[in-house]
Amino acid sequence: MSIIGTNIRNTRNKKNLSLKELAKKSGVTEQYLADIESGKKIPNQKLIESISKALGISVDLLEPSYFSQYFEDDDEKNEPKNLKHKITDRKPSEDDNAISSALSKAVRKIPVIDKITSVKDFPNKNDIVDYKYEPVFQNKAANVPDGEFVYYIAQDNAMANSRILKGDLALVFITDSIRNGDIILYMEKNKCYIRRIAFLDKEDILLYADNHEYQPILSNQKNINIIGKVVRVEFKI
Repeated sequence: MSIIGTNIRNTRNKKNLSLKELAKKSGVTEQYLADIESGKKIPNQKLIESISKALGISVDLLEPSYFSQYFEDDDEKNEPKNLKHKITDRKPSEDDNAISSALSKAVRKIPVIDKITSVKDFPNKNDIVDYKYEPVFQNKAANVPDGEFVYYIAQDNAMANSRILKGDLALVFITDSIRNGDIILYMEKNKCYIRRIAFLDKEDILLYADNHEYQPILSNQKNINIIGKVVRVEFKI
């Protein structure tokens, strides 16, 4: 079950909304919303925004975060009792701004994609299906170097012997500095692949899987777009 799906279900129950009611307000079918809550489907960013609007909460309360435990959407629990007048439109204090700044430096928000429609303005907003958060310690995210990253949802079992299976999350460091034998994410003919790369000469390359069921591909560096190299994998359980 996904964290977003769990957050949607818990918030919906708190708001006393049925699946049917929330689905209608969000512009999706009841079954599709049920699949999101159970983790069978992952909503894109646009749908997350629609669902959060229908629930009357911030998008940040649905998206998974290491700090979500500190931001519960429970009006009854947090509302002060015995107050005759409710304070509204409170302006952020200097302390609030300091906390927000500290939190923004404590985590790195990394997009999760399952396709690449264009390498221009990568990653494209329409390709993002989720976000993951990496804790940052002393200006470095845990176990990853400085720079830009995306998580890519593996679409096949070509790299099974490297423990990358279909549905796993591959953390990709966006770079064009690739060495012989690196596992890379690349595009060719509008399709994405995770493969190892071998440089045969200045132009020709071999892109190969470590699963014998997938044939190696002989190509030219001009014919592919290298997105980056895989530096870590999160397994699907």
